[in-house]
Amino acid sequence: MDAADLLRGPRGRRLCYEFAQSSADPAGSSTRGGVDVDCQSAVEAVAEACNWAMYWQPPHRLDVDLQSAEWLTRLEDIAEAFAASPATNWWSSKVELHDQHLVQFVDENSPADEPQPTLTGLRAAVDGLSLEHSRELRDDDKAGRRVDWKMISGAWWSAPITHPGVHTARSIGQPPLPVGLVFVEDSFGWTAATSWQVSRTREVRILQLDTPEDWVDVVRRYPLEVTATPKRGDWWRTTDRDGRWAMPDWPAVAEDWDAVHLSVAGYLTTAGRALAVDRNTATVLAGWPPDATFWLADVLRVAGGPRRWHRDRNSNAWTQA
Repeated sequence: MDAADLLRGPRGRRLCYEFAQSSADPAGSSTRGGVDVDCQSAVEAVAEACNWAMYWQPPHRLDVDLQSAEWLTRLEDIAEAFAASPATNWWSSKVELHDQHLVQFVDENSPADEPQPTLTGLRAAVDGLSLEHSRELRDDDKAGRRVDWKMISGAWWSAPITHPGVHTARSIGQPPLPVGLVFVEDSFGWTAATSWQVSRTREVRILQLDTPEDWVDVVRRYPLEVTATPKRGDWWRTTDRDGRWAMPDWPAVAEDWDAVHLSVAGYLTTAGRALAVDRNTATVLAGWPPDATFWLADVLRVAGGPRRWHRDRNSNAWTQA
């Protein structure tokens, strides 16, 4: 990850903007060009960039403005500081297999003895994704009126989201905090959550996504065309591009891989962009939080927990309940 990579993506640009809005200058930070980056402020900026990610609607006006030459120039030093800071070294790291946590957001009044998450049936659920994502729009509705694809929204995500389904991420800091609590796209403002630590039941094959090229390569190797689906309208709204669209065929991916990990750097440089697959086709990475590993096979077990968490509405800080 370098500064130019960050500024090419809407989430990377928003990261730099949100950091610029912070007046914090904590001790022990890393400095480049007069900009200080520390672990806490970096994580907070990633979290805020995630919170404004919504891939079924036009981008927010600020995200449009941040593409201008004036804003890109203003954000250059911040992007350089992020790329150079030791506080962000882990953003390009592979999945931390010995420190994976599953987070479930719950109602504040949920019982403390919440049942363990379902970690089986994952592969069977993945096998149904091709049909789900390739389901085409009808040309007309039940009343015989022509359907305008620009007005339709549907399964806008391209991550392997299933039911049941599991994605996990590492913890950071002291005391350790699961990043799945804070790296949440379009957060609903939850104030309570439960987490479990999970471990592997066997050796696993993990596909690593660190760059936009990595994502495009997966789509080229395991293509699933989704042009005639509601994604056409959703991805046109969020990227302002119309044309052919494709995403990974997750059942095909699951033949070769047990899980797919998206690094923080991969998220910030890739998510929300219309990326060319070939001359006529593009793809969008959507619905995938930073550092999240989506599991495509039944290879996990609960290794610890549950732990209950509470978020203070004033400080936004999560603490163990």
